[in-house]
This record gives sequence, C-alpha cells and structure tokens, in this order.
Amino acid sequence: MAKHFTDERWSDYVRGVLGAAGATAIEQHLERGCEECLQSFRFWRTVAETASNEARVAVPEGLERMARAAYIGWRQLSLLPQRATMARILFDSLSAPLPAGVRSEAASGRRILGRAGSWSFDLRLEPAAGKHLFLMGQVLRSGRGRGRSGLPVILMSTDAVIAETAANQFGEFQLQFDQANGLRIYIDVPGNRPIGMALPDFDNPPAAAKPRVD
Repeated sequence: MAKHFTDERWSDYVRGVLGAAGATAIEQHLERGCEECLQSFRFWRTVAETASNEARVAVPEGLERMARAAYIGWRQLSLLPQRATMARILFDSLSAPLPAGVRSEAASGRRILGRAGSWSFDLRLEPAAGKHLFLMGQVLRSGRGRGRSGLPVILMSTDAVIAETAANQFGEFQLQFDQANGLRIYIDVPGNRPIGMALPDFDNPPAAAKPRVD
C-alpha cells in the first residue's frame, strides 16, 4: 500500500524545515510517481510560494477568515474522500435475523457496525419527524483505550458537507440530518489517514430478514 504524508509534513517539507531524513523519504516517494502525492506537493509548493511572496502584506482579518474557511472546505471535500481508509460494514440490524414472533413489530431504530483496520464504528440511527434522522455514534481504535478528544466528524454527500461535529474522549458523537442516499461519514485523525464509512442507501434497505427460531 502506498505511503502518503500528512498536511503538516507537506507544509514542513515545502518550507524546508522537515529535516534531511523526512525530506529524503518524500523525495524518494515522489520519484516513484505517486500521482496523489505529486498533486499534494504542487498544492503545498504553491501555498509556500504565495505565502513567501506576500508575507509582508497586511491581510484583512475578514479575508483571512474567508481563506481559512475555504481551505477547510476544500480539504473536507477533496482530501478526506481521496485519503480515507473506508470501513467495511460488519452488521446492519435491518438485515439481521429477527426473533420469532416479532415479525410485525416496528423497529425503533437501526444499528450499523463497521471496521477499518484497527478502527471500529458503532452507529445508531433513530427516525425523527419526516425524513429527519438522529445519529448517535462511537468510533474507537482497538488497543488504544480511551480515544482522543475533539476528533472532527464530518457527514458528507458527494459534493457537500451535510453536518459536522467532534467526538468526545470516549469517541462518542451525535449528528442530525435529513435522510438521503450516498452519505459517508469521515473521522479526520490528525497525523494519520482519515477513516470513513459509507452509510447504506435508505431507499434500498437490505432484504427483509427471516424470523429466527431460538
């Protein structure tokens, strides 16, 4: 699997402060022709050149906030989907066998479990008014104990951020959104590849499970 680099390392590299060993690792990787990293290098080189040329220009505070917001939006929509390690769905309560005698019982919610390497997702979806949904989730890394507080959690469609929040120290988070297909949830892990999970399409639920006889 190709090794990629964080934004922090790219920033240090193009500014010449990464160190000899780190710079050599990036240069050798670029020589192997990784197109994703070549694009990242060109972007950060442009950022560094622009910053160097305009370092003495006083930027209005409002313009600086707009630029920061634009960068965050670009990173969420472009980099997260490209770099994320996507989880595999291990369990979906809509496709789980139902106990005998509860075939007609209305489900109060939906639970989805997924795993991406050492990371696991536990999502619970509860319906609200109309097509509004309430999501209670938890993301944990096995063998690491309590998670890192403040991990950004972003719910996205193909071309827009639908909702975002931050996980607490236990990896727990909550989101509210309108039901739609093609949604993905991403956890932006500082210093590591992001992790993501595609939510199943709500218009095409799994085939109805057969009653389970215990």
